[in-house]
Amino acid sequence: MSTLTEDVKKKALEVGFVSVGVSNPGRLQGLPHGWVSTICNLRSPNEVFPNVKSVILMGFNAWDRAFNLAVESADSFYYEILKNKAWSIVDYLRKKGFESALSLAIPLKVAAVRCGLGCQGKNTLLITPDYGPRVRLVSVLTTAELNVDEPFEENLCGDCEKCIRACPTKALEPYRLKINRCITYAAEKPKAADVSEEIRNIERRLIERPTPNSFIQCTRCIEVCPVGVSKRHANL
Repeated sequence: MSTLTEDVKKKALEVGFVSVGVSNPGRLQGLPHGWVSTICNLRSPNEVFPNVKSVILMGFNAWDRAFNLAVESADSFYYEILKNKAWSIVDYLRKKGFESALSLAIPLKVAAVRCGLGCQGKNTLLITPDYGPRVRLVSVLTTAELNVDEPFEENLCGDCEKCIRACPTKALEPYRLKINRCITYAAEKPKAADVSEEIRNIERRLIERPTPNSFIQCTRCIEVCPVGVSKRHANL
């Protein structure tokens, strides 16, 4: 007879996630929190959901550049996909009698490492063994007490620095992003005072804009990563 943890993971894979891991608030203490520039306010699982007993991290394979389409004053396309799929897990757990909610507000990348999904790479993104950095993350917080996974310990980057060399504005240092030099940040924040005119000019030249009110986020540091390349289009 399968456990609830096994059933939840099976359900997550059935709705389209490619990786699933579980932790709890005790193991997620000390996560980075607070405002990341003016983009988002990272909060602990307990702040988001005071009765949380388990944190489920799920990764979706963003195999097409269209997933990185962002529309002005709206969530990126992949956020809508993630939330839709995560609601299936929330609904499943609620029907089992457990309070549950999806969250994009906790520090997803660090939490995913502690849930065993992968390591945080030199491009600061989560690097998974099977899909490299070509995953997008969402969490489900629940009162269900699930079996936890061990943190991911392996460094998948090694000596590779392809992502750092690929960045057109030198926004990356190993394991650190200088966010005001990132052209995706510049595109998302057209009025941000911390973005120089040099970066604005590069952003206007390199960022693709399908319409005046939309753009495709820069993924150069993702595209060059050799980890998981064999499964780049696994969802096709």
